[in-house]
Amino acid sequence: MYNVPLTVTPIEETVTFEYSYPLSLSSYSFNEFEQSRIQLPEVVADNILLFDLIEASAIVHGKRVVYDPQSGAPLSFRSTGSTAEQLALVLNSREARHLFGQPDAEDLEAVGRNLLLSEGADVVVIKNGAYGALVIESSGVYRVPVFATRTVFSIGSGDIFSAVFAWQWLHEQRPAAEAALLASRLTAQYCQFKYLPLPAEPDETFPAIQPSAKPKKIYLAAPFFNPAERWMVNECRTKLLEFGNNVFSPYHDIGLGPADQVVPQDIAAIEWCDTVFALLEGFDPGTVFEIGYAKALGKKVVVYSINSRPHDLTMFLGTHCEITSDLTTAIYKASW
Repeated sequence: MYNVPLTVTPIEETVTFEYSYPLSLSSYSFNEFEQSRIQLPEVVADNILLFDLIEASAIVHGKRVVYDPQSGAPLSFRSTGSTAEQLALVLNSREARHLFGQPDAEDLEAVGRNLLLSEGADVVVIKNGAYGALVIESSGVYRVPVFATRTVFSIGSGDIFSAVFAWQWLHEQRPAAEAALLASRLTAQYCQFKYLPLPAEPDETFPAIQPSAKPKKIYLAAPFFNPAERWMVNECRTKLLEFGNNVFSPYHDIGLGPADQVVPQDIAAIEWCDTVFALLEGFDPGTVFEIGYAKALGKKVVVYSINSRPHDLTMFLGTHCEITSDLTTAIYKASW
């Protein structure tokens, strides 16, 4: 259809991935994948987009190369044996910290500047989830906003970003910051509509969200009285923290206790927060109260609810809570 030359190297088996929901850690059949990594034929070309692979190793030599390590244990570009006259790294914040050698590093600009030197890169693009991306070059740093969508399907979004960036930076020879901005716009469209191929022109109706200078303060309102409820609280807290938020969870930060001890701390934390993220399953009375108190204070409230009937949500809809039945979308909306 697109007149792209294709070279195929057959293998006996491959890896499959499974997700409990799009933001979850993927589980895959790697333990059962007994085939050793094969070596693909070397590629020599002017413009190359290189993804790291589980099943194979690739060596490329290009005038301009975009490299996306996309791995739990990312390889540096130089360690692959590849070369580039001009190199752009496109990676997420976890991968960037891993290559930097400090998994807990907070200053992503410093991480990016270090990778410019250690990788011999001309451009480093660090994707930072709900907070957009950083484009780091020797000449300076450019912040790329994320674009808000009604829903967020994040599986494959990193590949979309890298592909659009490569199209613009390699083929169209646009400046890296402009390439990353269009990549962010078109990634937003993919996350909402989940269709391919992408349009040539982005939908510019999605609002840009500029990252806050300080971490967002989020109060996690939810029942935690059985194992399933505690699993949900733990999972949501973990993801919200991974997104760089400052999270207050009554279960983790106060614990169980008599009402005269725990309630004043809950109230103070709701007054402190920017946003309440509520898990509204079973309409737990405490969670309903926390939502109402937050709305009375003028706070933003994001509600995750999957088993409610439309008339159950009347008061929440009428007070402009943001309600979704998709957990990934809820976590993004709370972080925006």
